[in-house]
Amino acid sequence: MQLGDALSIFSDRAFRKENGDVFEAVGNVVVVSEKDTLYGESATFDRRTMLFKVEGNVRFITQDLTLYGSRLEYHANTGYAEIENARIIHPQFNIVARKIKRRAEKVIEAEEAEFTTCRDCVESWSVYGKKIVIFLDDRVEVNHGLLKVKGVSVVYLPYMVVPLSKRKTGLLFPLPSAREGEGLSLQQPFFWAIGEDKDMTITPSFWGARGYGGDVEYRQRFAPNRWFSTNARVVNDSIYLPDKTSQSSSGENYTRHFGTIENHWQWSPNWSHHLRYTSTRDLDITLDNRQYVEPDVISSDFGFNGFLDGRGDKWALSLQADYLRNQLFSDPDEFDRSYVQTLPRLAFGTTPQTLLQSDVPMFRHVVAGVDGSFTRFRRVDGEDTVPLRDADRVTANPYLLWQFFTWGPLAFKTEVRWDFQKYNFVKAEEAQFAEKNATLLKTEASFTMDRIFGLAYEEKIPTKELSPETLALLRAQNQTPGPKPLSRSTRQRKFVGKLPSFERSLTDEGVQVARHAYRHSQEFKFIHHYISNENKTGNKNFLRQIENNTGWFDYADAIRSQEYLLGANTTRTIIPASNTLELQWNNVLIRKSPRLTDWRTDQRYLRDNFSYSKMGYFNVSQGYLFDQELVEFRDRLTRLAVQTGYQARRWGISVSEYFFHQNSQHLFQVAWQREFDFFNFVTAYNYNSFDESKLKTLSAGVQVRPTDVIGVSYSRQIDLQQNEDLKTIYGVDIMPNNNCWILSLSREQVLGVTRHAFNVLFNFGDERFANYRRDWFRVKRF
Repeated sequence: MQLGDALSIFSDRAFRKENGDVFEAVGNVVVVSEKDTLYGESATFDRRTMLFKVEGNVRFITQDLTLYGSRLEYHANTGYAEIENARIIHPQFNIVARKIKRRAEKVIEAEEAEFTTCRDCVESWSVYGKKIVIFLDDRVEVNHGLLKVKGVSVVYLPYMVVPLSKRKTGLLFPLPSAREGEGLSLQQPFFWAIGEDKDMTITPSFWGARGYGGDVEYRQRFAPNRWFSTNARVVNDSIYLPDKTSQSSSGENYTRHFGTIENHWQWSPNWSHHLRYTSTRDLDITLDNRQYVEPDVISSDFGFNGFLDGRGDKWALSLQADYLRNQLFSDPDEFDRSYVQTLPRLAFGTTPQTLLQSDVPMFRHVVAGVDGSFTRFRRVDGEDTVPLRDADRVTANPYLLWQFFTWGPLAFKTEVRWDFQKYNFVKAEEAQFAEKNATLLKTEASFTMDRIFGLAYEEKIPTKELSPETLALLRAQNQTPGPKPLSRSTRQRKFVGKLPSFERSLTDEGVQVARHAYRHSQEFKFIHHYISNENKTGNKNFLRQIENNTGWFDYADAIRSQEYLLGANTTRTIIPASNTLELQWNNVLIRKSPRLTDWRTDQRYLRDNFSYSKMGYFNVSQGYLFDQELVEFRDRLTRLAVQTGYQARRWGISVSEYFFHQNSQHLFQVAWQREFDFFNFVTAYNYNSFDESKLKTLSAGVQVRPTDVIGVSYSRQIDLQQNEDLKTIYGVDIMPNNNCWILSLSREQVLGVTRHAFNVLFNFGDERFANYRRDWFRVKRF
C-alpha cells in the first residue's frame, strides 16, 4: 500500500476495513515512514488518526538507533511511538524496559528500565531506573536509580546523568580511599559545566580521622593558547599540628589549605606570558596530601613565578619574576625571610647574525651574537649577612662563531665567548661592587663517517610467497589483513573442529610490507678548551664565597677555571674550560621507515614520506689537562664519560657512567626494560660514590598479566645507602572479558605512610578505557 511519497506498507497479505479507513497487514510487515522503518508480524493502520499498531517481533529502526519489542504504537504524523517489552541497541549503550516512548526524534523515554554502556554483557553492570530519559547525542537522565553489579543492587541513586557526547553537569563517581591509622576517606565530586569554555568541579570530602574539607577546581579557555585554571584544597584537620609527629587526635582543629592559580596567554606568535602561584598554610601538607599536592609542585618552594617572553627574527626578550616560600625550612608555619628572591630578571639576546659567508677556505662562515641579563636578588629580611645575598647583577656574553672549512667528512671551526658578570651589593659594608670576566675559546676539529644499510620502501608481497614464520611475525605486528592475534585466554581454550588456516582467512592476496633503512653515523671530535684571560675584582667576601660555592645565586656565578672542582654533579661532569683537550667519539643508529600513505585517502603522495627514529647511541668523552703543575699522567685526565642506549620494539636499555681518574670515584646510572607476552620488567640503579653526596638507590618494577582478566604490578624503590624503603606500590587490575569495567586496587607505602585505594573504570565508549585495557603494560605505574 502506497500513501503518498512518505508512507509505504509492504506485507504478505492485506485487508481493508471500515470503508477503507482501516488497513490490516499480516505476514512480514514492513512500514516505511520517511526516515523510520517498522517491522512486525502483523500491523493495523487507521488512516483517520494515522496510527500504526504493530505486533510480533517488532523492530523499529530510526536514523539513530534500533528498538526491539513485542508491541508498537506509531503515529505517522508526529513520529511519536510507544513500544512494550522493549530493548534499544545503540553503539554507545543498551536499554531494556517495560515500555519505551519516543517523544521526539532525539528524545527517548523508558519506564522501569535498565541502562548500561556495556554492550557485550548487560549483567556486568547496569543502572535500573523508574524513568530513564535519553537525549540522543547529548545525555541520559536516570530517575530513582539502582546501580547493579552482576544483577545485585549496590547503590541507590536518586538522580544520575550519563553524558553521551560532551561534558554535563552532575555528580561524578565517589572517590573512596583508606590510609593506615586514619580510617576511610570519601570524596564526592560534583561537576558543573558552566559553558563550552569553562567548567568547575566541587568536591566535598571526608578524610577519616582528620575531619572534613573539600576541593575546588575551575578551568576556563579564552582562545587557543589562552587559558586560566585554579584549584584548591581545604582540610579542617583534627590530627595535624606544627611539630606534632603522631597520628593521634590533637584535640583541636587546624585549618590547612593548598591552592594553585595558573594563567597562560599567547598574545601573538611573538609575545606570550605565563603566571603561576601556589599557596599553602603549612609546609607539611606535601607529606599528608601527597597525591593532591605533588602534581602541582615543580621545585623546592611555593609562591609566585611568571614570565613575559617576546621574540623576533633577530632578537629575543624575556622578563621573569619569582617570589617564593622555601619548603626546606624548620618552621612549617613561617616564611623563610632569608630566602633569596628574583625580583626581577630581564634577559635579552640576539639570534646569530651572519657577518661573512663564502666558499673561500678559512672564511667559510662567520656569525656573531650576544646574550645578556639584568637580575635583582633580594631577601625579605634586610639584615646584612655573610655570604652576601642582596645584589644586582649584570651579565653579558657576546660570542663569535667561525667556520673555517668543511672538506668532505672533515670540518674545522672555533668559538670565542666573553663571559662577564658585574655585581652591585646594596647593603655591603665594604666595597659595593664586584666584577669577574673570562675569555673562553673552543676550537673543534671533527671527522664524520656515515654508513647506510638497506632502502626504505613499501612493497606488496603475495601471501603464498611468505613463510609461516614470517606470516606469524607480521600477524603479531598487525601488519597483515585478516583476524587479529588471539588473546592469551582464547589460545588456551580447546576448540571443536578445525580452525581455517591463516592464509585462507586473509581478505587480500598480498601483504603490504614496510622495509626499513638504517643509518650508522659516527663522529670523531677533537675539542680544545682554553681561557685566554680571567679577571676578578671587587668585594673580597663575595669573591671568596663564589670560589668555593658557599653563596652562588646560580651557575653564572662560577669561576670558570675552577667550576669543575666544586662538589656538585652538574659541575663535576663538565670539561674544564682552561687549556684542556677533549676527545669525543659519538655514534648514533637511526631507522628510516616509509609512512603508510594511500593516495585514494590523502589525494597525494609525498616523495619524502618517511619517519625517522633514534634506535641506539654510544658516546665517549675524555679530557686531558695541559697543566704544568700536574706531573702524573693520571692527574691530567679529566672525567671519563660513557653514555649508551638502545631501544627496540619490546626492550630498551640506557647506561651512563662518569669515572674520575684522580680519586677513582663514579657517577653511574643504568635503566632497563623488557616486555614479554604477559610479563614486563623495569629496573633502574643510581650510584654516586662521592662522600659528600653519597647515593645508592635501586628501583625495580614488574607487571604480570597471566590472563586477559587480571594484571598484577609491583614496584619498589630502595635507598641502599641508608637501607630503607623509599616507595613501594602494589597493584591489581581486574579486567573482565565483557569489556565493561575495570577494577583497579592499589597499596602504596611512601616514607612510612601507607595508603590504600581502589578505582572502578566503566566503559563509556571513550578511548581512555580502550587504551587502558589494550596497552596495560604501558600504563604509567612506577
